[in-house]
Amino acid sequence: MRKTTSTNFENEQQLHEWCTAAFTLSVISGRWKLTILVKLLDQDLKFGELKQAIPGITERVLALQLKNLERDQLILKVADEPNGHLYRLSPTGRSLEGVINSLSGWGAVHQPVPSAK
Repeated sequence: MRKTTSTNFENEQQLHEWCTAAFTLSVISGRWKLTILVKLLDQDLKFGELKQAIPGITERVLALQLKNLERDQLILKVADEPNGHLYRLSPTGRSLEGVINSLSGWGAVHQPVPSAK
């Protein structure tokens, strides 16, 4: 996260005012956020279930990304007694479903085919 007094932060804020698509991308961008949102589209998941569903993500990074997604009001952390917490999409996060599906569809069409070695 940038310092709120930095020129980069100010430039980013101006960009978000001029381009709402840039704002949307800034909220869902990063290596793992979109994948977390995709997993939560299907069902509510516990931390360990998310960790298992996303190969390569570390516990530290998953915790940080979940915290950021919760801060941005895209997910909710819900008590699931006595088993800890569940993560689920908030109504705002759920409203991204069409955007996520469009991105997935575009990727399915345009993702390069791995070359045979």
